Amino acid sequence: MDAPIDLLEVLRSGLPGRPEPRRHIVIVGAGIAGLTAGLLLKEAGHRVTILEAQNRLGGRIFTYRGFAGQMYGEFGAMRFPRQHRLGQYLIHDRFGLKTTPFGMEDPDTFIHLQGRSIRRSEFTAASFELGLPAGERGRLPAEILRSAMQPLIDLVEQPGGWLRLVDEYDTFSLIGWLNHRRVSEQALWLLGPLLNLEGRFHFSLVEWFTHWYDDVFGDLEFIDAGSDSLPKAFGAALLDDIRLGAEVQGIVQDDRTVGVTFKDAVGTRQVVTGDECIVTVPFVLLRHMEIAGLDPEKWFAIRNVYYGRAHKIFMQFSRRWWQEDEAIQHGVTVTDLAIRNVVYTPAGQDPSSRKGVIIASYAWEQDSMAYSMLSEDQRIAQALEDLIKIHPQAATTFEFGISYDWALDRYAGGIGPLFRPMEMTSRYFDDVVRPVNRVWFANDACDRRGRRWIEGALNAAVRNAWAIHSGMRNALPEIVEEG
Repeated sequence: MDAPIDLLEVLRSGLPGRPEPRRHIVIVGAGIAGLTAGLLLKEAGHRVTILEAQNRLGGRIFTYRGFAGQMYGEFGAMRFPRQHRLGQYLIHDRFGLKTTPFGMEDPDTFIHLQGRSIRRSEFTAASFELGLPAGERGRLPAEILRSAMQPLIDLVEQPGGWLRLVDEYDTFSLIGWLNHRRVSEQALWLLGPLLNLEGRFHFSLVEWFTHWYDDVFGDLEFIDAGSDSLPKAFGAALLDDIRLGAEVQGIVQDDRTVGVTFKDAVGTRQVVTGDECIVTVPFVLLRHMEIAGLDPEKWFAIRNVYYGRAHKIFMQFSRRWWQEDEAIQHGVTVTDLAIRNVVYTPAGQDPSSRKGVIIASYAWEQDSMAYSMLSEDQRIAQALEDLIKIHPQAATTFEFGISYDWALDRYAGGIGPLFRPMEMTSRYFDDVVRPVNRVWFANDACDRRGRRWIEGALNAAVRNAWAIHSGMRNALPEIVEEG
């Protein structure tokens, strides 16, 4: 067996050697995975054709620029963990994009529960009366949560702990584990909104724990010019290889070639024939494609990758009252209201103007579903009504709002893939990632530890590009695991 590859080294140094023979790779989707795979393969000497249904690059990296002045809002990816090696390499080393810290904690933000708002700096274990039992009374929510997670912490800190964690605990959902650890219902009432757990309760314990333990939200940054600067940076090398407005409808393959059928912007059907095809779009979209040659196990895996719901509601105000009046510079106010989370985004502000923009509502899963059935005007009105309960200044300074619901995006089908119990260790995950003859799969669902982050998409893109360049068939290279 070949030695595992270091994904960062491959991204930094490129694919090794010149291809013999030079091949034509058709890539479905110009999100970060498609762009990265395309760049690696093209720079190694292959011919690439990237088919993108939309009129922009980036996929779920989507920057809205309809606010006043230089303000913008990130509908999709808005912050990048410094611990994600591949993303950091592209942002800083490859493309030299300027960044600024994206703070997630500010003591001046609020906790709004049971109709009351208190500053985080003033929060104590007695701030809200929930009838906690004796064993939990007087303990901060973070302490209760850490106590519940202690067996997992002890395990993951042992040699080989990550693999054992997956093997031993993948049957649990987060709520199942908290119940197993006898966390009281009263504590769950507090932990849910305060620590943003309610949208994750019924999903994989191991996936949630990995993000929590690694503290992926502890050291974040944003791209000063907007997240869409990252996919745009690929344009210099790849724009002539990208066909925009090309909605893929089917893929056929035989022992030598693969044919990809797409419909252009006026409805004309066209076909691109290549040697290999990498599918980088979300798996949920493959329900609407005809893909020949996939076995039943692969189709089962494709059908069962779950894509989470999420929305953001941005609002523009005539002045940044959260800074001027309340000294809030960044961070999140958590609530038990329908809006759930208010994000005082440092990204997208215009320092030359007093106007400002915040995310008045950022919610996932069932919290997001409460907004999906509303019209745009209703979403804005109801979110503003909730926001005013915490920040009365919003009533007199509001200018306009705009929402984005990723579950309603026909090219995304959700904000990103989420693991459910028993999906990280089983044959199911192997079926998710494996190629089938000349059709390969590279998106953020094809990685255990980076799902929903661009890091997961980058991991999958580099692995697939390496495999194709190396002449592998129906397999992917092993990688050097972190941790």
